[in-house]
Amino acid sequence: MTKNTIKKLASSGCIILENEPLSKHCSFKTGGPADFLVNIPNERALEAFLGEKPDFFILGGGTNILFSDSGYRGIIVKLVGEFEKFSINANKGDSAELSCGGGAHTAAVVRAAAENGLSGLECCAGIPGTIGGAVFGNAGTKDRWIGDVLESAEIFIKNSSGVYEKRVLKGCEIPFEYRTSGLEDCIISKLDFTLKKEAENDILKEIFESIEKRKKSQPLNFPNAGCIFKNPGGLSAGKLIDDAGLKGKKKGGAEISEVHANFIVNNGNAKASDILDLVYCARKTVKEKFNIDLELEIKIL
Repeated sequence: MTKNTIKKLASSGCIILENEPLSKHCSFKTGGPADFLVNIPNERALEAFLGEKPDFFILGGGTNILFSDSGYRGIIVKLVGEFEKFSINANKGDSAELSCGGGAHTAAVVRAAAENGLSGLECCAGIPGTIGGAVFGNAGTKDRWIGDVLESAEIFIKNSSGVYEKRVLKGCEIPFEYRTSGLEDCIISKLDFTLKKEAENDILKEIFESIEKRKKSQPLNFPNAGCIFKNPGGLSAGKLIDDAGLKGKKKGGAEISEVHANFIVNNGNAKASDILDLVYCARKTVKEKFNIDLELEIKIL
């Protein structure tokens, strides 16, 4: 990124950080510096940034990613400011519309929906990160997904000329599947959800029960990035890793959790390479013992 580009983007409202430690921007608390981290506060700034035709990686809440110890040679982008806001329009009979920017925090959106007696996002209770990231990965439980209640998504995507353009997709046009949305090559800037009106106490009860279940079954007291692998073909990746005898296995400051074997935790001084070694170990051992290929749920950058 040239000095002129930096100056131009700064004048549009972008905040540009050079050699920014990525350990400050991911839930694993690991990773070296990015050449540039660009905080984009509104659509005008986003359009200015995309107008430069940069190569970049879009980062949500950093809760599902492992950055290299050597960092990232390039540009990391985060949507902040206006993209973190959300609003509720409750004038739709027995339903309501919740609109939010792609950078809005999932926990805040779920809480606001519940406090307004709106049901549909309980499946994301206790899930960290941004709402854009949740839609990108079709977050949820084994029975319900965020994609189920998505009305539409505003995205920026490259056209055939390599220029980013804004499009609005209906929820039914997005190919949601288990832990995927098909939105890999775009920026999710805005989301609209249609939620049902229900008793606030019932919604809050379901959210409380979901969070309590996560507390009991997941190692939330140590930095982690959630489940490392997708569940293969209806099986449990955590059980496969446990049955392979790997629960509690350590490498440096990283450990395959004793609480849930599909989690790798940072015990305080883990390097990304320690975590990566355990990822490869789990995948290799499960393949050898059960002839099952584990597919990553987290992104390794």
